[in-house]
Amino acid sequence: MTDGMVRKWVRQFNDGRTNVHDEAWSGRHSVVNDGLVAKVNEKIRENRRFTIRMLCDEFPQISKTVLHEIVTNRLNYRKLCSRWVSKMLTDVHKTK
Repeated sequence: MTDGMVRKWVRQFNDGRTNVHDEAWSGRHSVVNDGLVAKVNEKIRENRRFTIRMLCDEFPQISKTVLHEIVTNRLNYRKLCSRWVSKMLTDVHKTK
């Protein structure tokens, strides 16, 4: 942590700040929303033998890294024998 940041915080608390948590930042908003996740999931269910590169062709406005994050973290899919399957199979998934 830099001395400048410590000085800034000391100044803010001396001026009356009482909240120790970070304030909401106005940086770049996330591209990932529920609608996009649903569209990606729909494309995956149409063709389980897809690649991330194929998804990039379907969604050219979304980067490969973001699509990989959606598939692996948000939808909990993983590659298994050249097919993407859910990590946690329920009884409904097992019957399909």
